[in-house]
Amino acid sequence: MKKVIFLFFGVLFIFIYACGYQAGIIQKADKSFFKFTGNRENVSIVIDELEPFVLEGKNGNKMLYQTSPGKHSLKVYRNGNLLIDKVLLLENQATMEVQIP
Repeated sequence: MKKVIFLFFGVLFIFIYACGYQAGIIQKADKSFFKFTGNRENVSIVIDELEPFVLEGKNGNKMLYQTSPGKHSLKVYRNGNLLIDKVLLLENQATMEVQIP
């Protein structure tokens, strides 16, 4: 009976430690995106009170802006007039589409 118990624990030990079992977590990088669509002529964008930037490209093209996940303040101006003033919550690996009128 003792031999059977020792044999059982020996096999269990070999199975757990000798078989190369590895545990771990693969996590994607923390990044999110704003995708700007719509009428982008003469538009400047301010995200989180940072330096404003101007969208490039022709009217109707899509543009992605990479940022970190979380809460962001978004303001869109055209010729000095405020078009959009929103607070948006972005999840990790998510893309938030912003339609510019």
